[in-house]
Amino acid sequence: MQVRRILGPAIIGLGALAMVGCQTTEGRNPGAAPQTTAVRSSSDQSEADRAHSDIVARFGGVYGNARVTGYVNQIGQRIARVSEQPNARWTFTVLDTPTVNAFATPGGYIYLTRGLVALAGDEAQLAGVIGHEIGHVTAGHSSLRRQRSTTAGLGLLAGAIGLAVLGVDGGVANSLMNVGQTAAGGYLASFSRGDELDADNLGIRYLVRAGYDPYAQADFIERLSASANLQARIAGGQYDPNRVDFFASHPANALRTRQAIQVAQKQGAVTTVGANRNRDGFLRSIDGMVYGDSAEQGFVDGRTFSHPKLRFTFTAPPRFTITNSARAVLARGPSNSRFIMDGDRNRGGRLSDYIRGVWVPQIARSVRVGQIQGLRDERINGLEAANAVLPVRLNNRTYDALLVAYRLNGNIYRITGLAPRGSGLLPAMEGAAWSFRRLSSGEAANLREKRIDIVPARGGIESMARRMNFREYRVERFRVLNGLRPGEPLPRGSVKIVR
Repeated sequence: MQVRRILGPAIIGLGALAMVGCQTTEGRNPGAAPQTTAVRSSSDQSEADRAHSDIVARFGGVYGNARVTGYVNQIGQRIARVSEQPNARWTFTVLDTPTVNAFATPGGYIYLTRGLVALAGDEAQLAGVIGHEIGHVTAGHSSLRRQRSTTAGLGLLAGAIGLAVLGVDGGVANSLMNVGQTAAGGYLASFSRGDELDADNLGIRYLVRAGYDPYAQADFIERLSASANLQARIAGGQYDPNRVDFFASHPANALRTRQAIQVAQKQGAVTTVGANRNRDGFLRSIDGMVYGDSAEQGFVDGRTFSHPKLRFTFTAPPRFTITNSARAVLARGPSNSRFIMDGDRNRGGRLSDYIRGVWVPQIARSVRVGQIQGLRDERINGLEAANAVLPVRLNNRTYDALLVAYRLNGNIYRITGLAPRGSGLLPAMEGAAWSFRRLSSGEAANLREKRIDIVPARGGIESMARRMNFREYRVERFRVLNGLRPGEPLPRGSVKIVR
């Protein structure tokens, strides 16, 4: 959750722009040469231009490290110059979010998250991701499917009721609710298996033309798989590659990479394994890069969220998992329950009047609601507050929505707890909502960002892992961050640690 975005409107209307999303591709003839276009649609370009600032705002803002963003732009422009649109305008943006993803819009806007850049192992791997996204643009995939976008014109109540239980079925609600799993959220459009294979083939074509090792793409996918597996272990869940970050929209694998390389070779390309990986240059560029949560967005520590700049903290209920997004902090719990914290404009007056006259009508515009219950003003942890319970009807089931509003530093903050009636979860949600409090100046000062540190590889894996700024899974995190398989020894040269 960013400082400048938390007080945005509660109702988020998603525009009709179709971003380039990715789906599985098996079934397409791997020997087919992709069709591309050298000219962009003027309407595509205009829509992409208009959407850019909103996309950036929704997905964390631009990462403010000029060395990293300049490096990514340099790689992107190099790949774009060998594409079928070498003279078109290309814009490469690093989004300030720790999630791992990349996506594109038809106007030549390519977006990579900070989390994806940090996970990559060398320049060629990063170039492979960029090349795949450029391929979607040069193939005109989004233009062909704009009118089929399942999210066009969709208005969703974000931060008031859990998106996945608003009656929006399928991948749209899943993507929007699982902000940490699909960075592109509701902008993503589904593309055919053929489109995906075309993007693979084009990405490999561009890697070869630019002089990179075409097998770097498969290496990066292996890193992603290891990272997803570890995150599932840390969260105590089951690893599913189709529901984790990048894999939700980029399910590339070694087989697809080999197929794409075969296409490039049939077209006369000379592929050189190991060519221009530029690991050292890549590591120098990301040295000091923010890793994980940032001070602008706030910090997640287990079930606790703390924002050092907005100066508040709260703890989600037991058995809930927190995801921090640009506009809200969302937690998922048992029995399809949700616990959400967001903000709204301070209109003055009593907070009970705000709940009754503003918040409840907002919810009622999207879902069926019952009579508000137990509405009252009070003070919670020294803060002006009000709370109530609102029955809501979702998917033919009744939920109790706990609504709690706070006024802190002239702003309104809201907590919504959504519990299926009869689940027994409402008391735990009330306890969690009552944990919302002001951070002291000392507490805020002690919340610091983690950063990537490039250091010489010395000693062994255990020795290097002890330098990782984590309480648990240090060895496993070190291996994943550096692309080391289980049992693989410490490499020569430099490695990444998190300090």
